[in-house]
Amino acid sequence: MKKKLTYLTLILVGALFFSKNALADDQNFSISPFFQEINLEKEQERTDFVLEIANNTGAAATLKLSVLDFGALDESGGVAFLGSAEDLKNKYALASWVSLEKDSVVINPGEKQNVRVMIENKDSLSPGGHYAAVMANMAKEDDGTGSESSIVALDPSFASLIFVRKVGGEIYGLNLKDQEIEKNFLSLPSNVRLRFQNTGNVHVSPRGIIKLTDPLGREIATGIINGESAIVLPETFRKFPTEFKQAAVAFMPGKYELSVAYRFDGKEDFVTQQQVVYFFPIKIMLASIFMLVLVAFSWRRFRRRR
Repeated sequence: MKKKLTYLTLILVGALFFSKNALADDQNFSISPFFQEINLEKEQERTDFVLEIANNTGAAATLKLSVLDFGALDESGGVAFLGSAEDLKNKYALASWVSLEKDSVVINPGEKQNVRVMIENKDSLSPGGHYAAVMANMAKEDDGTGSESSIVALDPSFASLIFVRKVGGEIYGLNLKDQEIEKNFLSLPSNVRLRFQNTGNVHVSPRGIIKLTDPLGREIATGIINGESAIVLPETFRKFPTEFKQAAVAFMPGKYELSVAYRFDGKEDFVTQQQVVYFFPIKIMLASIFMLVLVAFSWRRFRRRR
């Protein structure tokens, strides 16, 4: 129970998180970049970048800034920001090596402010992937008693995600552990859920294509893996639902082949896995039988008349 309490209530789920195309944009505040990917060379002492925070409300706001580590919450892409270093594997933590130019900002209506973020490349930062987020929270107002008020009209939280890859010992690995489909002899699957495992020590983005072919080798349907460029953290699993796009009409009963060809960004060669799907289109089969019976009946009548 204590461990669960260390998770912040802010959780970003699914494609919103670990997607290079995602944006952290509240109706009232925005922060950019939402996703910051950084490569650290071994001899590089430090690096930095600038965050831009915008106030789109009609009132001035004071935002408190902090740095927290984060980790994978589940296999659907959910993520929890962690308030305790004990909750995250130390080898992937980053917050201890990140510092901010300032720990709070006062932003007037319609104003934008920049905050510099510094990352120290110390020997204690091991090669591979490291992850943290710069969090921004609305500061609570003073209620006149000298303590912060417990009632706040607006309390947004948003973050800029930092993905660091320290060069000099990276291990890349991606395995397809399972292919989940709805097996039904009477219909072909409309989608497949791929379960990938990152076996390395740095984040990766799966890529690839799924093909469904009929007994004649015709391509019936295809699907693109991870069109949103989502990321799998080191030593974690993640599921990627992939929708099929129909390429031809499936009319033949029998054995169909589902082929998955995948890789990760930075790797050229694909790994391929296949599984068999059986399909018996009852309507088409009944229609075919009816047509055969009709043809046979017509031919018999024709012969009798002759």
